[in-house]
Amino acid sequence: MLLLSAQHSPRAPIAFRGVAYERVLNTTRVMPRETFQRLLLEEMHATERWENRPATGFDITRLDRRELVLTLEEAIRRGRIDDPGTREPLEILRGLGLLVEGDRVSRAAVALFCSEEVPLPEFPQLLLKVARFRGTTRDEFLDHRQFHGNAFALMRRAERFLIESLPVRGRIVPDRMEREDTPLLPVEALREALANAFVHRDYAIGGGSVSVALYDDRLEIISIGELHFGLTPEALFREHESKPWNPMIARTFYRRGIIETWGRGTLKIARLMEERGLTPPVVSIRDRAVVVTFSLLAAAPQRKAPKAPVKTPVKTPVKTPEAIRSLLRSDPGLSLPEVAAQLGKSLRAIERAVRKLREAGRLERIGPDKGGRWKVPE
Repeated sequence: MLLLSAQHSPRAPIAFRGVAYERVLNTTRVMPRETFQRLLLEEMHATERWENRPATGFDITRLDRRELVLTLEEAIRRGRIDDPGTREPLEILRGLGLLVEGDRVSRAAVALFCSEEVPLPEFPQLLLKVARFRGTTRDEFLDHRQFHGNAFALMRRAERFLIESLPVRGRIVPDRMEREDTPLLPVEALREALANAFVHRDYAIGGGSVSVALYDDRLEIISIGELHFGLTPEALFREHESKPWNPMIARTFYRRGIIETWGRGTLKIARLMEERGLTPPVVSIRDRAVVVTFSLLAAAPQRKAPKAPVKTPVKTPVKTPEAIRSLLRSDPGLSLPEVAAQLGKSLRAIERAVRKLREAGRLERIGPDKGGRWKVPE
């Protein structure tokens, strides 16, 4: 009898005479081509990725300076980067680690900060598709739009589409002759799912995109690409380490304060849904894409909501003004209805709080109601 043994190799895949094999239970078989290619990409991931290559034909003038400065200032405010003492775009990119091969603009920088709002011939995958379908299939559109641009701008467009299109949950506020409407799904959970889609998608697929599909019975957030490094849909809802496919893009989202870096995004989504008495979403792999599905049917709370405290008609909860300031600091372009939807408050309550903040000099409006932005003094 001849017995051969070999140590497990830290590198994969390993081929013998040009053929790679894999072990499945007690059988050794030829490794499928798709598996071989995936393992090869993961092996090269540390040094060879789509995001860390130079963006040929792009220079600093084609990036959104406002988005760059906003990202830097938010990162400084959160203590996630030191103030470089300048607001020059090249220095901001250097501080964010988005320059490669000296001072060349990386593809990650283009994905995060490109200023183009028209289709980019070099980067057609910087795309968001949103749709509202009639019924539970894709047979008939009620609304269908596509947008090109940087990840932060596309994420804002996706959020606004959901705020405008999602069913609302209404309730009569105790002791007030007023109805309060909030989106059926928690806005913070949707924001986390969208951020994950933009951070972890496979940008190397030229025909790829992030898609938001709303049906009568469910919401699907779809990002092109697959799960890597052994992650499975089931593992995402257990404690796991963060292994971003686009670490440069993920690090910038973290510094902007949109995500954390501890692999807790899906766990946070599940917690937020359960706090509202809703079923956590289901993650699945479909046609080389990751699909996060939120049910719109199981909207009844699983436990009785605590009794709301009695408030006078003119009193806004103490925490609301600071919540408004925090939200507008991170996204100065929001309208008041969008602020109300994201905070789960009535529009009247938000308008009242904003008026008090402006009178106290703690919130300013720059420009007109349409096209302007908010400024939050420290």
